[in-house]
This record gives sequence, C-alpha cells and structure tokens, in this order.
Amino acid sequence: MVGERAQAQLLARARPLLALADALEAAAAQEDEAAALAQAADTADAELLPSRAQHNGAVRALQAEARSLWRAEAAKLRRRCRALCVHGANALAANKALLERLYAQLDARLGARVRAELEAVGALVQLMRAAVESEAQLSHALELADGAALVVDESLLLVPRRPAMPAPAPRQRLGQLRLSVAQLVGLSARFGSEATGSTLPLRTAIDVLLRAAAAGELPPLWRQFERTVLLQVCRLFPSAHAAQVSWHALVLALAQLPAPTSAQLAALAEACERNATPGEHGGLTRSSWDELELWFGPQPAREGEVAREFDVEAVRAASAPSPYPAHTRVHAHAEILRARRNNPLPSQALKAALFDALATRHANGASRLNQQRFVLYTCDSVPKAFAATAFADHGAVSAAELHALLHRDELPLPEHPPAELTPNPDPFSLAVVHRLFAELNCDAGKDRVPYLMVANNPLGARILSACELYRVNNVYAVLEAKLAAVGDLAIDM
Repeated sequence: MVGERAQAQLLARARPLLALADALEAAAAQEDEAAALAQAADTADAELLPSRAQHNGAVRALQAEARSLWRAEAAKLRRRCRALCVHGANALAANKALLERLYAQLDARLGARVRAELEAVGALVQLMRAAVESEAQLSHALELADGAALVVDESLLLVPRRPAMPAPAPRQRLGQLRLSVAQLVGLSARFGSEATGSTLPLRTAIDVLLRAAAAGELPPLWRQFERTVLLQVCRLFPSAHAAQVSWHALVLALAQLPAPTSAQLAALAEACERNATPGEHGGLTRSSWDELELWFGPQPAREGEVAREFDVEAVRAASAPSPYPAHTRVHAHAEILRARRNNPLPSQALKAALFDALATRHANGASRLNQQRFVLYTCDSVPKAFAATAFADHGAVSAAELHALLHRDELPLPEHPPAELTPNPDPFSLAVVHRLFAELNCDAGKDRVPYLMVANNPLGARILSACELYRVNNVYAVLEAKLAAVGDLAIDM
C-alpha cells in the first residue's frame, strides 16, 4: 500500500513535465501551419519583389530551425522524465524490500521477547507454587527484571532480620592530634621568638612546626607530617604580604574555639573597646583581658538562675553523639562542674594562653593585645567581620574601617600609609577602597556602607572574593584527611 501511494505521487510529479513537452510540440505544429500559409501567400502574390520573397524565405528557414529545436527539447524532456520515473520506481522497490526485511526482524524479536517473558513468569509461578505447597514464607522480594529473567532482590527483605547490636561511634584518643593548652603555649612561644609581628615567612612557619614536632612539643602524630603537608596547612592562613603566614590565626585555629555568632562578636567588640586603653601602645592589658567575658568561657548567671560554666571541651562533648540518655549526660556534666569548682577551667587556661600568644610586648615591658585584631581573628566570614568592625553602626563600615578589615594582620595601621613602591601593589589599598566608595556614590570621608551594598557592587565583589582572611579553616580536618589517606589514623572502637 505504501509503495502504490509513493508510485502515484512520483507519477503526479512527472505529469507537469510531460505536459510541458506536449505544449512544445503543439506550438511547433501550429507554427508549421502558419509557415505553410505564409509561403503559399508569397507564391500567389505576383507583385511581390524578388528581394522581398528572398527575405521571407530566409525568415521561414530560421523559424523552421527554431521549431526543430523545440521538438528536440520536448523529446529530451520526455526521456529525462522516463529516466527519473524508472529510477524512482527502483528506489521505491528497494525501500519496500528493506521494510519487509525490517518487519520480519521485528516480528522475530518480539516473538523471542514474548517467549522469554512467558518463561520468566512460569519460573515465578513455580517458585510461588513451591512456597505455597511447603507453607514457607518468601524471605526476599521477587521481581521480573525487564520481563526477561527472574531476579531475587537480596536487598529487599520481606521477613525482618534480627536487629544487630549498634556499633559504637568512632572516638579519637585524647592527645592523638589536637594540641593541649600547654602545647599551644609552647608553640606560640616558638612563633613569637621567630616573628616581630603577627606574620611569619612561609618557610619559617613550616620550620617552626617541624622543630616543635621533633622536640616532642606537639602530639606524636605530628611527627608523621612531612613538609608538603605543613605547607598545605600554613597556606590556609595567608597574610596581606606574599609568602607570609598569619601565625596568630594559625594558633587560634589550632585552639579550635567554637565559632561565635554575629551577636556574640558584636558584644565582644563592644566590650573590648570599652576595656581597652587608648594611645599609640594601647589595647587590652592583662587585667582587662581577665575581666573580659568571652563566648567560650564562663557565662554570667541571670537573676534566679544557677551560674553556668562552659568550656571548650564541654561544647565539643555536647555536639558529639552519645549512646547515653540526655538526663544522664546532664547529671554527669553537673558532677564534673562541681568537681571543677575549686580548680581553674580549661577555658580560663586557654584564655590566658591566648593573651600570651597574641599580645605585643612593648619596649617598656608592658604587654598589650590589639582588641580590633583579636576580634577579627575570631570571624569566620566577611559578614561577621563587618558586624564586628562596625558593631555600633549595624554593620555599616567606613572607608578606614573597610581598609583595616582587609589588613587584619597589620593592625593598627599607620595614619599616613607609605607610598607603594613594590612591583605588586596592594589590591586592598586605601586608593582602591576610595575608588569603591566613589562607585557607590558615597563620600569616603563620612559615609558608611553595609556588607550587601559592597558585595552587590562588581568592584566590591572582586575585593571581597580576593580577601582570604575570613574563612573556616579546619586544620585538624586537613591533617586527619592526610592521615586517613595513608591509613595511619588510629581510631578507638
């Protein structure tokens, strides 16, 4: 049926060409008749001049030649139409044969598929009949995979298994990788003896870690780390200068303090500013630091409540999964707090260690801790840094505060920064900050901008994305991944 319809369409396409050939032959026949009549008229006219008769004869000869060309083109057109029809008929015949073979193959495959499905269904029926006759319960789900084979899915149990005893969660041994307060103090002393500020050359920082590990001042597992691993760790804490490491930020990351919220950062910044001494060598003294309430230290009791004490170990333990009920953990924690009531908490020792590590010793022997730099060290994101810097202005910073925020390790900044003579200019210079304020249509001398306003500006987005000072750097996660890669991570089960 398909072949007959295609042949009819082919003939319908050829009919206009054949009609054109017939029209050419009919026009040639009419011209022949007209030429014969004109020649007879010339012959009957006795007054016709010989020259005129000769001219008319030449015209009729040219017209006869044109008519012969018309007949030749009509004959060629018929031959071409005949050849096209023959070629089209042969192609249709070949396509018809190809379709017949395709239908035969499809019939064979469908028949084989139906037979396979029937065999699979028969196997399923036999299995179910045997289970019914033996009154046995099927323990697995039965399904036909694509209808071609019977599959017993071992993962879909219909009869529930006896629940296995829950395996205890992996627990890392104490002192295996994390630094204690005493180890933090010793490492900070080593860093301080090599540095004159809050930054160190990258090579020097790695050497300090290697020497401390070799001397046994770090946990034993630290001796397994090679220079490449420590290089990866130190590069997590870049400074504004090339090939420099912010060892203050590294020490705070090794202390693994709980991350403060934006509200806690704002309260901390306000308390630091209130307790800090002004002046060129101003900052937090030892006494003002001891009076300062940090977010991981003892919390003051509200009226009618019992005083609560939190330390870093308690925060870690509270967030860790435990097989014991919640009320049991609460009573156990209360017993621990009562036993510690006459002893200093680990958070208090850690607080003292942080002051010794981050404070700057001046020529007069006094130690001062730069409160702005400390608050920025505790920020793990740029929005938190905005909130801590401009706590009194709802997170909207001025140009000078934004410049200081981008140069955390260089605080306090000089009032008149020197000209940039290095081949690699500072990407966060005061000129760049002023250009950003100009693009925001703000006065760099008196206006303030919030974080979202800076982040939504193209130049501001480039500046904030290039600043790597405020991000979550989990040193111990990197080190544990390195140990796990070589199979040396010891786990208590």
